[in-house]
Amino acid sequence: MILRDGLGLFTLARAGSIVSHLNAWHWSDIAYLTSYVLVIAGLVCLPHHPLPKATRTRTLIDALMIITAVAAFSWYFVLGPQVVRDSTYTPEELIRVAYPALDLALLFASLLLWARLRDSGIWRIALPLIAGVSVLIASDTSYYYEAVHGFAASSLLLDAGRLTGMALIALGVAAAYLSKAVAESSAQEVALMNLATPKMWRYLMPNALIPAVVVLLVCAARTDASGALQPGLYFVGAVLIELVFVHQFLAYRELISFSNKSARLESLATADPVTGLPNHRSVITTLNQEIEQCQRHGRSCTLLFLDLDHFKALNDTFGHQLGDAALREFASAVRLALRAGDTLGRWGGEEFVALLPSTEIDEALIVAERARSTVDSHAFRAVGGGRITCSIGLAGYPHHARDRGALLEVADQAMYAAKRLGRNRVCMVGDLPPYDADRSPRSRDDDALAGIVEALAILIEAADPAAGERGRAVSSLSRALAEALGMDPTKIRMLDLAGRLLDIGAVSMGAQLLQKSSPLLEDEWHAMRAHPNVSGEAVGRVPALRPLVPAIRGHHEHWDGAGYPDGLAGEAIPMSARILAVADAYIAMTSDRPFQKSRSKEAAIEELRSCAGTQFDPAVVQALEQVLGVPSSMNQLTMTS
Repeated sequence: MILRDGLGLFTLARAGSIVSHLNAWHWSDIAYLTSYVLVIAGLVCLPHHPLPKATRTRTLIDALMIITAVAAFSWYFVLGPQVVRDSTYTPEELIRVAYPALDLALLFASLLLWARLRDSGIWRIALPLIAGVSVLIASDTSYYYEAVHGFAASSLLLDAGRLTGMALIALGVAAAYLSKAVAESSAQEVALMNLATPKMWRYLMPNALIPAVVVLLVCAARTDASGALQPGLYFVGAVLIELVFVHQFLAYRELISFSNKSARLESLATADPVTGLPNHRSVITTLNQEIEQCQRHGRSCTLLFLDLDHFKALNDTFGHQLGDAALREFASAVRLALRAGDTLGRWGGEEFVALLPSTEIDEALIVAERARSTVDSHAFRAVGGGRITCSIGLAGYPHHARDRGALLEVADQAMYAAKRLGRNRVCMVGDLPPYDADRSPRSRDDDALAGIVEALAILIEAADPAAGERGRAVSSLSRALAEALGMDPTKIRMLDLAGRLLDIGAVSMGAQLLQKSSPLLEDEWHAMRAHPNVSGEAVGRVPALRPLVPAIRGHHEHWDGAGYPDGLAGEAIPMSARILAVADAYIAMTSDRPFQKSRSKEAAIEELRSCAGTQFDPAVVQALEQVLGVPSSMNQLTMTS
């Protein structure tokens, strides 16, 4: 609309120039000048897709540099002579000065429009507009240059130039109405254009006119005898120098911005977003480079494959957000255990890879065990201070494999072997257990069951850290007792899991009761004696855990029938419960508790011996003596007799 109104005023101006023959100045010039102003406004306001702030600023500075350089020539050849020559500023003289000044403004608006030509949707509109403006500026400049320097200025060429220029502008306006290319440009195309690298000429063009301005200043100093035009040229030169400084400063900032963006993109491409460690792609690259170095220099390297135990169950229990936090803690703990030159990366999910360059197997085993024990002893804040373990597989180049793929495969197999051997351990190729065809169909179900138990054990430890530690100790000792008694491996596995959940009911009583240092009152004893019932009921709510209920519920039954909660005696008590009873009693006596100090191993064994046949199964007590390497009470009786 602005361009259209400018064309209307131009038409009125042409009509006024035809009918008006005033000697001083023509009222039609007012319409001419107003049409210039409207054309300038129309060029600036022409619709276009938004550009980034940095691009807009650079475009503005570039346009100002060009217009300043052109202004120097305009001042020297057109504007300056008129201003210097005319001492009185009549309306006619002001109008003569206004045309070149508006030509500069037209040029500035055209430069801004030209800078937006990267937006392909306005090509059809912009080219006729810029061509029209160029014709207007050329005709005005040539006419006033001839007039100022005393040549016979032809108004015919001026009129022809203005008519041609406005006709081209009218063509551009028509194209704006007929074409909807701007509106139809897709957002994706615009985004791609904004990301595209600017053309070299866009950077060079603002600086290309600087040498010409310098030459002009030198020529003016030699030819302008009066020196009347030099102050204006010096002022324009000073402005141009300032703009050059601003241009270079913006270019430097843009370069820094591009560098930072490039660094961020590289980080996104090579770093894991959750842990900040090198991602799968980066690990592969590093491993390839290390193997290449080993091949070239005859060195060795070792690969550790780490996997968090029961992480899926932990994720399902606590949620993915806390699961991610646990992964970050795990990564930090392992990094502390590794050496300065080692590389830890996330392979995917809960799997991590550590590359130990220039490391032999013996040294790698020490590093791997340090990493495992560091994780095992770490209190994970993400799960309320609970503990999480990991299984580690180890493979060395060139001892176990001679290429990257084979090295990863061997380390992966070793890691799964560590899981099959009971988790929370380091395993390498020589430790791989034989394939168990009978067990393999159930391995996935066993892993799921163990994961559920591990998640519940973490909850127990979060509520009472001592109970969590005691559960691990009872579980480990119960497994050893069951193996000494020759129990079936499947039952041993279930017993191991039951030991972790032994105190799940006691936790519900609260920390105040569990950590009470004074003797328990009658009602407190009654509540404490109810915990096997609570534990059995809680575990029984999970169908997969129901086989654990008899062992958990019966671990406070006595051999002579004086125990609780069901008063079972002798062989009626499940064997798993009898084993848990002995293991639980021994761990309790040899640990510091709020109401008593820990006893020595010998004192605890003596107490268990004295209760064998009344509270405990004598066979289980004898198995404990065997496991702990203590001479059996039965052997002592035989020697005495």
